[in-house]
Amino acid sequence: MPASGAPAMCLIRPCASVDTASCATILALAGRDSFGPVADSGVFRRATQDEQILVAECGGKVVGLAAVHTGDAPEHFLHHLYVHPAHGGQGVGARRLAAVVARFGPHLSLKTQLANTRARRFYARAGWVEDHGDCGVDAIGAWIRIRCQPRQGE
Repeated sequence: MPASGAPAMCLIRPCASVDTASCATILALAGRDSFGPVADSGVFRRATQDEQILVAECGGKVVGLAAVHTGDAPEHFLHHLYVHPAHGGQGVGARRLAAVVARFGPHLSLKTQLANTRARRFYARAGWVEDHGDCGVDAIGAWIRIRCQPRQGE
């Protein structure tokens, strides 16, 4: 492990069927504040149905996931971006977010709860911009849309 405490490099790759249980655990632990308890692989599969999923694998273990709904719109929706709590703060989320932008293009958006200041700061540091004209309230509370800010020339 490097001196910073961060793991050596993680592999960002498409999710395989053998990753489902690990992804369900990550969603249950890291996503519980946003979605409530997600206890099993069946719930995970339903929550990510028709989404393209990338995982972060460090040392042979899946430690994070990103699920993107691509649909047929020019703008894709980043539905889930979670890191196992034991691996938080090590740059895994930032690397996976960069991989999502590289794979799905700069026309991405997501929604997050207004109260989730940690996520809002994370996306702001990555250059994403809050769209105060696109917000609302759902069963969990008030949310805001955050959009990927394309770099010059993209």
